[in-house]
Amino acid sequence: MMGMRDVNVNMIPTNPMRQESLIAAHNLLRELEANDSLTDDMKKILADLDSKLSAMELKYDGSNSSESVPILRERELNDAKEKLKSAHDKIMGWDSNLDMIWESGPDKAAEYIEAVEDVLCLVELFRSLWMKGDDDHEISQAEDVLQVAMQRLEEELVHVLGHQRQSYVPREVEGDEPEGSGEQEDVNFDLIDPEAIPFLKSIKKVMFDAKYDQDFCAAYVKTQKEALEDCLIGLGMETVSIDELVRMDWNIMASKIKTWVLVIRTAVQVYFSAEKRLCDEILGKSEPFVSLCLTNITKSAMTCLFNFGHAMALGPHTPEKLFYILDMYEVLVEIQGKINEFFSEEGGSYVKTEFEEVKSRLGDSARATFLGFGEVILSDPTLDPFPGGGVHPLSSYVMNYIIVYLPDYCKTLNTLLHEKDEDANNVTTNQVLPEKSLLASNLRSIVAKLKFNLEKKSHLYRDAALQHIFLMNNTHYIQQKVINSEQQKLFGDDWIRTQIVSYQQHATSYVRSTWSSVVASLRDDGIPSGSGSGVKLVLKEKIRVFSVAFEDVYRSQTGWCIRDEQLREELRISISQKVILAYQSFIGRHKKYDIEKYVKYDSDDLENLLRDFFEGSQKSLNSRRR
Repeated sequence: MMGMRDVNVNMIPTNPMRQESLIAAHNLLRELEANDSLTDDMKKILADLDSKLSAMELKYDGSNSSESVPILRERELNDAKEKLKSAHDKIMGWDSNLDMIWESGPDKAAEYIEAVEDVLCLVELFRSLWMKGDDDHEISQAEDVLQVAMQRLEEELVHVLGHQRQSYVPREVEGDEPEGSGEQEDVNFDLIDPEAIPFLKSIKKVMFDAKYDQDFCAAYVKTQKEALEDCLIGLGMETVSIDELVRMDWNIMASKIKTWVLVIRTAVQVYFSAEKRLCDEILGKSEPFVSLCLTNITKSAMTCLFNFGHAMALGPHTPEKLFYILDMYEVLVEIQGKINEFFSEEGGSYVKTEFEEVKSRLGDSARATFLGFGEVILSDPTLDPFPGGGVHPLSSYVMNYIIVYLPDYCKTLNTLLHEKDEDANNVTTNQVLPEKSLLASNLRSIVAKLKFNLEKKSHLYRDAALQHIFLMNNTHYIQQKVINSEQQKLFGDDWIRTQIVSYQQHATSYVRSTWSSVVASLRDDGIPSGSGSGVKLVLKEKIRVFSVAFEDVYRSQTGWCIRDEQLREELRISISQKVILAYQSFIGRHKKYDIEKYVKYDSDDLENLLRDFFEGSQKSLNSRRR
């Protein structure tokens, strides 16, 4: 059989036998239409041919057979009216039925779609038959039925999209993913049950064929937009103003930022991807309005998320916000490729522009917050000396900030710093040695400002020795935090050696300022020559002065604190080498004067007493006296 697309109405003869040929062609069409194996496309082609044949009959001037056209026209009208009645009964029967067609099963849905397609063909046929202005009752009736069908199909569209929608719950929400676990895994997630897709595609086809494409798109976009927003609200999306953020408790704000990161990542990488696949499948990838539909579905949700980002970027640049702002910035970098893919057409330019704006503002905010951290350190208002000369809370805060929390963001932060540095415009971050990078330079600057502030705080102690203990403790703590971290490469070996020299100098200065006066009593100055009682009295006094001085130091400095065990032990050894060796030497030099009876503490006693130093708990000598 000749392919249906090869049938050409222009090939029908125009000789006196033309009318008989038209009748034969109609009969052939009837036989073909009776074939149950016809596809939808084949049925449409036959309907188009039928319509064109009818139009040709009306153009025939009837010079050779004046009665043929009315006879044929009446036959065609009767067939068309029967088809219209059948389609009318099916469509109007559902109009009074509260049940949804889709819920009645695929067979019923297919029958309804077929009836609508019949009405579409009949509308075209009636329009061609009555194009000379004859009675158009059948046209009006067919168009009325078609309008009812379109309204019903729109309801079916909304119903199926709503009731066949599938949800996705991120692993973080389910509790299977540790907090802050990073990028969202690739998810092949179907928004709509795949079994419903063929019916939705059929609805789209007939509504577009009937020129109800705008109605279809409007209903589709509205339904999907509301469903998307409901899903994201369920994950925690909300509208927060700048004023609300400024007044908000920090713990609440931090929680909202974590939620925002989760929501925008899930929205773009999961839901938007699924929306794009669904649009492509139902509307067709090549259709120009697909991008516009996707934009209209997602724009409202994105605007809400962007507004939160803008609010955070405009808020106060306090140090505790830096890592949260960087989290927000990094997730935008993560989803940027998807944003460019989804909103590549002109209709999505608004979303892309807003995305770039909020990303830029968050980047600026993160950079400003980091660069302003040093000034925050310098302005720390603490005016009371930290008890015991231990590691100051400011040191712990700053070093944990840059050593514990910052490493996860070093790459991002370094990129942000280089973006605004005029001298680094033509140099990539990969071309710069770690210790020469802008990030490294800023980290060293932060620590320098910390040490400057600590130097000021050391003067809050009246005791010069305690000033040195305080600076030794904090410098050693800073150096240890760096060398035991991955940030060591950013500070460099020279910087580390400088810190070692610094805290060792403070240790030496402490020993000198505390123990020089104690050891001075053990000098031989003032001891008379000879072996008389005068010598013994002087030696006795020197031992007494030494013991009193040692006890005074003991009572005060056992309450001082050196938290690092190794540093504490090293300093005790230094004291022992200076004090106990001098004491032993003094006793040994004057042993001939029988001075042991004047000795309150022997060397072992002093060693034991030194073990009580720098424990942070003041001790009594009563239990240790001989």
